[in-house]
Amino acid sequence: MAVLARTLRWVMAEAMLVAMASDSVPTDVRVEEVNRPIQLWVEARFAMTRVYEGRGLIGERYLLTNISTQNMVLAEQEFDRETGGVLAVAIENHNLRPGDSTTVFVIRQGG
Repeated sequence: MAVLARTLRWVMAEAMLVAMASDSVPTDVRVEEVNRPIQLWVEARFAMTRVYEGRGLIGERYLLTNISTQNMVLAEQEFDRETGGVLAVAIENHNLRPGDSTTVFVIRQGG
């Protein structure tokens, strides 16, 4: 039964990610524009741009910009907080040159 529950959560998280990335959000998912800056690293400007809530999940969409003079390599594990029930993380572009931006998606278990 636990394996089925984990599989179902993964399928739901994957569907939420597709909806977030394509801007084709189902009517039962609430979307809020937030545009909230978050201090992450000195080398990056990071802002939460949208929050998606529905189907027992919370999706967060971020914009990350490399403001350093060096190339930046990103990994999903850097956005998986120990607390907060993170189910999935996706990054559009893992390699950023100075001045480049990418979208980061985080999906957490909802309340």
